[in-house]
Amino acid sequence: MDAKILNSIKSVYFRKTISDHFERLYKYTKEKLFGVDYSVFDKTIRYYKETKGQTISHNEALTRALDKKKHKDAWFMRERIKIDDFMQFYQEVDVYPFRQPYLKRFGGFRWYIHLVNHVVKPRILEYGCGSAVLSEYLIEKFSFFHYTVADIPSVTLEFVKWKKITYQYAYEILTIGPGREGIPLRDKYDLIICRDVLEHTPNPLDIVNAFISKLSPGGVLITDFINSPGGENLEVAVEQRETVKNILKKKLIALKAIDEPTGNDGLYIKDA
Repeated sequence: MDAKILNSIKSVYFRKTISDHFERLYKYTKEKLFGVDYSVFDKTIRYYKETKGQTISHNEALTRALDKKKHKDAWFMRERIKIDDFMQFYQEVDVYPFRQPYLKRFGGFRWYIHLVNHVVKPRILEYGCGSAVLSEYLIEKFSFFHYTVADIPSVTLEFVKWKKITYQYAYEILTIGPGREGIPLRDKYDLIICRDVLEHTPNPLDIVNAFISKLSPGGVLITDFINSPGGENLEVAVEQRETVKNILKKKLIALKAIDEPTGNDGLYIKDA
């Protein structure tokens, strides 16, 4: 692999680009002075109005976004033993269409694109996309790349499908879940983003092997793997964590391995 490309990717990751930093700082400062920009909830509010006939105010949307306890308590409302029980949870809770736009309201995601500056018109996969806020941010600024978003059947996936039609977002949608471990990734991808996902899945090793197989030569994977079993963070996932970390370092070039030297994020590239 070209050393200049490796150094460039590593530099982008650790610097997160200056423009992204100032974008986040500007939005953070603006919020401190003038309060939350409620427009981050506009799509969610419209979705609930048009599909469910619910009229939700911006204040109520913010309340739902901040109600982390209700979300956590929902996991323990009934016994969850089988994989289907785990996956059903995400069809039962509706906090994510509110919470994810709020948590990602400061943006600053364009640095992801700079990880693949060495690729012409890269193909980008956001695996475990949730409400697809990150991919939509990138599409609005870099519309000429190819985007795919993937998630399990859930409240948020229905929200994403609605947004694709309503706002003409040019991403392909893939559905993942039991019986589709790693999902049938049909394409090769130049950038795979998988954040806050692996610890929630019963088969993280299968998923990571699928990433390795479908990552293009010179392609970049950025992922993490939270080590905190309990509730949504499945014990069966955490049991595979060390194996996942080892296979990533064995099969890919680790520019920054999960947990090393500090922080949970991992940055990997496939040798060309």
